[in-house]
Amino acid sequence: MFVELHLIQNFAPSCLNRDDTNTPKDCEFGGYRRARVSSQCLKRSIRTSEQFKKALAGHLSDRSLRFPQLVVNALQSKKLDEKALKAIGSQLEKIAKKESKGDGSEAPKSERDDREFKTPQIMFFTSEEVQECAERIEALLKSGTKPKDIVDTKNRRLKDGEPLPIPRTVDIALFGRMITSNAFMDIDAACQVAHAISTHCVDMEMDFYTAVDDLNPKEETGAGMMGIVEFNSSCFYRYAVLDACQLAENLGGDADLARKAAQAFVEAAIYAIPTGKQNSMAAHNPPVYARLVARDGAPRSLANAFIAPIRRSDERDLALASIEALEKHAADLDRMYGTGGVKCDVAASTYEGHGDKTVQDLVAAAGEVMG
Repeated sequence: MFVELHLIQNFAPSCLNRDDTNTPKDCEFGGYRRARVSSQCLKRSIRTSEQFKKALAGHLSDRSLRFPQLVVNALQSKKLDEKALKAIGSQLEKIAKKESKGDGSEAPKSERDDREFKTPQIMFFTSEEVQECAERIEALLKSGTKPKDIVDTKNRRLKDGEPLPIPRTVDIALFGRMITSNAFMDIDAACQVAHAISTHCVDMEMDFYTAVDDLNPKEETGAGMMGIVEFNSSCFYRYAVLDACQLAENLGGDADLARKAAQAFVEAAIYAIPTGKQNSMAAHNPPVYARLVARDGAPRSLANAFIAPIRRSDERDLALASIEALEKHAADLDRMYGTGGVKCDVAASTYEGHGDKTVQDLVAAAGEVMG
């Protein structure tokens, strides 16, 4: 069964998600330029939101490059000398290693002495995995393995040959984990999060700003600095889908935790807002429409409701027009493919007649459909 979440969210002028040129991300859709917020940005906003962290305290992991350093830290109480610890740290950097292409990503050996040990590949991991790795390294050392030989670099795993146990944290279960290493178990993600796109055409705008030097002498005029920030104001369609069976499998069949995870995901997805340039623009605009659909069979994105860009009119603002287009497209798909397999279909909206539920009703519904 799949649990889908469809959101319409109109933002005031903002720059929530930027590219490498400091410009709000965009894309072409339906032959027109649209504003965009990346899937990666939205997932991080969900994962780091207060709602998500509070609901799932004790069931979350870390996403970092610093796994080797944390293992070294755990081994410091084992009375190993500094040279041995550094050898172990250097070896552990190779268990999740990207292929070197001569791009300078690998620091020369002389530069590694005083820095933290890191894997070139960022990854999710749990504190239990850190402790398990430290204990297995200790066992290898006791069996006579030298610190510089604890890792099978060809196969990218510890010399004892076994991968670390499958983690059962909710964030890894939801968002998945793929590591180029046989030391860790890969996990298929239970959720998919689409790039948010504006329901209408967008042109980028520019804000020219200056910063005044408070201590300028009276005879000196001009700004202390100046610059340009690009921004837009967009009404976004956001879509996410949760594979209930995959989530339960990733959590080892723990039905209560899977239910809690689904509810936390839905609540956080509704409330979470990217943090980009918020100190300058404060675009804290929650969704004006949220619809949760649970169905057997293939999930359905409603993005094609906006192939033709939405336009405001005297009767309808942009957000309301977007909601009506989304609901019409959903009805058109139901007419073509049928409604079989739908277990739940509830909506909440600030617009009368487009959903009489609350956000908490949608969160409760997500828990109920998990069984």
